[in-house]
Amino acid sequence: MGSIASVNSTLGVVKTTPLIHNPSQPSFYYLSLQGISVGSTRLPVKKSTFALQDDGTGGLIIDSGTTIMYLEESAFDVVKKEFISQMKLSVDNSGSTGLELCFSLPSGSTQEDVPKLVFHFDGADLDLPGENYMIAYSSLGLMCLAMGSSTGMSIFGNVQQQNLLVLHDLEKETLSFLQTQCHML
Repeated sequence: MGSIASVNSTLGVVKTTPLIHNPSQPSFYYLSLQGISVGSTRLPVKKSTFALQDDGTGGLIIDSGTTIMYLEESAFDVVKKEFISQMKLSVDNSGSTGLELCFSLPSGSTQEDVPKLVFHFDGADLDLPGENYMIAYSSLGLMCLAMGSSTGMSIFGNVQQQNLLVLHDLEKETLSFLQTQCHML
């Protein structure tokens, strides 16, 4: 698409954040994540948790080839604790899904209300719909956070990018996203 690529802002509000260049990993698209909110709670995660370090380590990348989001362990632990606090469901520790945080659904239920999840990027807040961070396993009676912990680099995965029109503008060194219904494009 190159120079003709654009985001049609008549579809909704376009959010734009700068891309960060990492000479150590030039093929990755790094973003400046400033913080995370669950529900109305801005989590006590240091901004430096997601910062790209001088030696090229750390940071947060957006990657459509990675399924779920991975957050640096200290940040993931805070997110996990806040979801447990705000969800009105019991935690399932069976490990049957391979995800780190799952909740037991009430009998006969396939989905429950979930707290809002907002990623605060430099210049843009991204408020994701529930299906972009919770996965329902109806046959198991579980609903799980589509997120895991990592050491060092954090990754904004493709589950989080569902129904987002994402534009990488390498000339302007920005990434823009627009919530949309991809099946209607």
